[in-house]
Amino acid sequence: MPDINLSPLTAEQSAMDRRRKMAEAMQQQSILPIEMPTVPGAKVSHLQGLAKILQSYVANKNLEKSNAEQKQYEANTMDDFAKIFGLAGQRETIPGAVTSPAVPSAPIPENVARQAELARLDQPEVGFEAQAAIGRNLMRPQDVQQIQNLPTSTTAVPEVRAPDQQVPMLKVDMLRDPNFTKTSAGRIMLAQALMQQRTQEQAAAQRALEAQQQIHITKPGETAYRMGANGVPITVLSTPVQPKWEHTSKFVNGQEVTGWVNTNAPDIPGSFVQGTIKPEMTEPQRLDAQLKQYAADVEAIKSQDVNRKSIQFQPLPKGVPVGAKRTSGKTPDGKDVYELNGKKYVGE
Repeated sequence: MPDINLSPLTAEQSAMDRRRKMAEAMQQQSILPIEMPTVPGAKVSHLQGLAKILQSYVANKNLEKSNAEQKQYEANTMDDFAKIFGLAGQRETIPGAVTSPAVPSAPIPENVARQAELARLDQPEVGFEAQAAIGRNLMRPQDVQQIQNLPTSTTAVPEVRAPDQQVPMLKVDMLRDPNFTKTSAGRIMLAQALMQQRTQEQAAAQRALEAQQQIHITKPGETAYRMGANGVPITVLSTPVQPKWEHTSKFVNGQEVTGWVNTNAPDIPGSFVQGTIKPEMTEPQRLDAQLKQYAADVEAIKSQDVNRKSIQFQPLPKGVPVGAKRTSGKTPDGKDVYELNGKKYVGE
């Protein structure tokens, strides 16, 4: 059974190999001795020697031709590979298609006629000077100026094109171009490069699609989003901030009220939820509450860190609720006046 090679990558090489084998067989046959006749009385023809010489000459020429073909084939194959390698991964700019054709400038006949008529009034023909003067005097200056300013042609509009595109330099049409590659090996390499290029384009498109569909996980209180095709985030949902309650207390009209505040709320003090009102404080408890209030005031001044001033702790007189601030006023008998929530207090 003959050796059939259906691969286009080696079809040309196989043909050259068959021609080489035929030339080698002919050369081998030319060096074999001439067969002597076995019939009694028969002689060897002198032309048989010439036939051997001719056979050897033809065989050598075919071998030289085969070697030259092999070298040329290898050179052409390398040229094809170099050309494909040089274009692989490269892109070229294709101008965008025309979305709006150009509109050339066109004359405006009525405006041209009006300006020509005005010119005839300014430079009348012989014999019509009086009529032109009358017509010119009947026109107001603003009318003349308006006619002179009339456009005589429309404005040309350039064509509008879609944005330019970057496309690969390797194209499928090159497979059908017999002048692009010289060998079947080059065409196969071109086909492989195009398949790899298509695979990369599909993978890039898939990654872009996955990036658009990916939901970015965020912390509570932030916005979950995915990236759009133009790189602009698209909001998917906003996760609410989970409340974080902490036990605390504050003073209301001199009484300490316990409760809870949400430390994740924008306005932490405003999130206070009242719990229970403690009973009337003893003097040690009042003094302790005053010290806490003093510490809070100090921290508030520190946080400002602007024109910081030192304050001294002064115990409140009996009967003045915790949190009251001393005013500049005094009673007739010289006692200090304190204020809390708009209400005045005087110590006992």
